[in-house]
Amino acid sequence: MKHVTDRSVYLRWLIPASSFRLPVALLPLAIEYVIGSAAGFRFASLVVGAVAVGEISVVGILATRRGQRAASLGAQSTLTILALLDIALLIASLIHPLLAFSLPVALLSGATTALASGKLRQVLTAQLSPQSLQRYLSWDAVALEIAYLVAPALIAVQVMLAGARLLLVIPAVLAALSPVLLRRHSTPTLPTAVIPHITLRSWLWVLSAGEGLGEGMVVVTIVPIATELLHNAPFGALAMALLSLGSILGGSLYAHFGTGSAAVFPQRRIAILLIGLSICLVAEAAGIQNELMVGVTLLCFGGFIAPSNGLRTFAATHHFDRRLHSSAFSMIYSSYSIGSVTAAVAFAVLDQTLALSAILILAALGTATVSVAYLSTYRTRPDSATGGVKG
Repeated sequence: MKHVTDRSVYLRWLIPASSFRLPVALLPLAIEYVIGSAAGFRFASLVVGAVAVGEISVVGILATRRGQRAASLGAQSTLTILALLDIALLIASLIHPLLAFSLPVALLSGATTALASGKLRQVLTAQLSPQSLQRYLSWDAVALEIAYLVAPALIAVQVMLAGARLLLVIPAVLAALSPVLLRRHSTPTLPTAVIPHITLRSWLWVLSAGEGLGEGMVVVTIVPIATELLHNAPFGALAMALLSLGSILGGSLYAHFGTGSAAVFPQRRIAILLIGLSICLVAEAAGIQNELMVGVTLLCFGGFIAPSNGLRTFAATHHFDRRLHSSAFSMIYSSYSIGSVTAAVAFAVLDQTLALSAILILAALGTATVSVAYLSTYRTRPDSATGGVKG
C-alpha cells in the first residue's frame, strides 16, 4: 500500500472517528450543565462518575472468555448502540421524572464508548500498512487532542447562544452520525477461528493507568489552583487550553521526527514519557503560586501526552494478535480511565488534609513509580506477539 493511499485511508476514517470523539469529549461537561441545573450538581457528578465506571468496567468484561463475545459485534453495531444510549440520556435530561434513568444509561454509555473506541481503531489499523502504522497513529493522537480542544468551545458557544437545556443534543446528533459515516469505510474481515484470550497481565495497562493518574490529577487540581491560590478563575480554562496546545505541538513533533526508527520499543518509550510527566508535576508543585510557571509547566506537560497516546495504541498492535486488537484498544481506553478516576478519588480524599502542592508531588511519585518499575525489569522480560504483552 502506498503512502498516499494510507493517508487517504486515514483521512476517510477520521470523519466518523471525529463524529465519535466529539460527543465523548462533550458529554461530561454537558452532563454537568444540563443535569446539574435540573437535579443538582451532586447528582450530575454521580452521572459523570457513572460514565467513568462504565469505561473501567470494560476491563472486567474483556478479561473473561464470555466477555469476548462483546468483541464479536461490528463497529457499526457498537456505534449505533452508543448513539441510542446518548439519545436516551438526552431524553432523560429533558423529562424530569426520568432523570434517575440517566445513571444506568451513563454507565452503559461509558462501557460502550470504550468498546467503540477499540473497534474504530481496529478498522483503521487493519487497513494501514505496517510501515506507516506508527506514523498515522501518532498523527491520530494529535487529532484526538484537537477534538478535546474544540469540545469546550462548542459547549461555550451553545451556552451563550441557546442556554444549557438542550446541551446534550449535540453529542446525541454527532453520536448518531458516526455509524452512518463509517459505512463509507470498509470494515476488516477477521478470521472466524476462536479468538485468543486477552490477558490482564500486561505492563501496557499499568503504563496506561500511570498516564491517566498524572493527567487526571492535573485536570482535577487546576481549577482549585486557579481559584484558591492564584485568585484568577479564568486561568483554569486557559491553563487547560495550554495543556492541549502543548499536546498538539508535542504530538506533531513526535509524529514528524520520532516515528521513523526501525528499532521500536513502544512501552519503553511510554515509560520514559511518564518520567517527563512526573517532572512536570513536580515543577508545577514548585511554582504553584506563579501563573507563568504553572502555564509553562502545563504547556510542557501537554507535550508528553499525544506521543504517549499514539505509542500506547501502537504498542497494542505491536504485541497483540490481530484478532485481539479491538479488545486491546478498548483495554487501553479503560486502563487510562482507571488512572484518571484514581486521581479524582485521591484528590477528594486528600484535599482537606494536604496542600495542593503535596498532592501534585504524590501524583508525580505514583506516575514515576510505574515508569521506574517497568524500566527496572525491561531487559528481563520477553515479549509475546500473539497473546498478551509480557514486557
